[in-house]
Amino acid sequence: MDKNYTQHKGTFLRIDINSDLESQGPFHVFIYKMTDKLAHAEYGDQNAKAIISRMKEYFYQHPEIIVIDPLDNIRILINRYKSYEILQEQLQLDDVFTPRFVEIKSKNTIENISLLRMAGIKFPFLCKPLVAQGSNDAHKMMVIFNEEGVKDCQPPCVAQEFVNHNAILYKIYIVGENFHVVERPSFKNFYEEDCTALNTIFFSSHDICKSGSRSKWSILTEEDIPLTVKPKHETLEKIVKRVTELFGLLLVGVDVVLENHTGRYAIIDVNMFPGYDSYPNFFEQLVSCIKKLSMENRDLQQHSKNYTLKKCLSDDLDSGFESDEKKKYCPKDK
Repeated sequence: MDKNYTQHKGTFLRIDINSDLESQGPFHVFIYKMTDKLAHAEYGDQNAKAIISRMKEYFYQHPEIIVIDPLDNIRILINRYKSYEILQEQLQLDDVFTPRFVEIKSKNTIENISLLRMAGIKFPFLCKPLVAQGSNDAHKMMVIFNEEGVKDCQPPCVAQEFVNHNAILYKIYIVGENFHVVERPSFKNFYEEDCTALNTIFFSSHDICKSGSRSKWSILTEEDIPLTVKPKHETLEKIVKRVTELFGLLLVGVDVVLENHTGRYAIIDVNMFPGYDSYPNFFEQLVSCIKKLSMENRDLQQHSKNYTLKKCLSDDLDSGFESDEKKKYCPKDK
């Protein structure tokens, strides 16, 4: 709106999503981050639904535009339970898993304890909001240690079994086929005695896992330090490839921890369009991905055009009518 700038021989325009998109175009590439609008639309906000509907219609009318990333693909990641289900059912990589989880829909503690038992979830477990992104509340979580603490669950939420991982979280930032891994602080290991001694820990994942965090919950005991395991690059490559295939996204983040007594890789969250502040050469890699998508899009449209031309000429011969390439790719009668 008030700022345009040119780089790499292209103009970058800030879009007003509340106004008509047609009058602001044409666009070659449409990049957006609207997790709040997507989340609000998913849960009934009529204004947000109207904005998303308008965007979907515009993209439908302009298939030549490269959209990063498809709205329908991103919507899956709004719901933690749905994204965990996809990972659990379709990940299928050796030494990579999704910790046990279950959706909690009510405040009935007895019912929720029964759900946890049926899902095989042991204490401690993480309690996360069902809505994964779009508000600050999406990052307000808990570590729950015992049945007494189950009353602290705030539905709708997801209970996810806690994996001891020596207070290290690996955040994988993905740009197409490329990725960058950042090591962040996380929770220390918890043991059986902690489940009787500790009350529920309320925390924000943004705070405890941010770079330079000095939380008391991230300090390992001397006995735990030797248990630290480092990730293998080839396994992270497999995770990146599989996650991008499953969710169909170009810009995505994956949170991974290494289970300290097995060395297995636990995927604990997948995030749409994460922050790329720590990603080296992010813009150059993004432009490279856009160029590749542009070529693929052009080839696809050319194939579609050739197919349409071939079909129209064939129809022309069958019907006995003459045409000038069927009036340039068979325009519809008006």
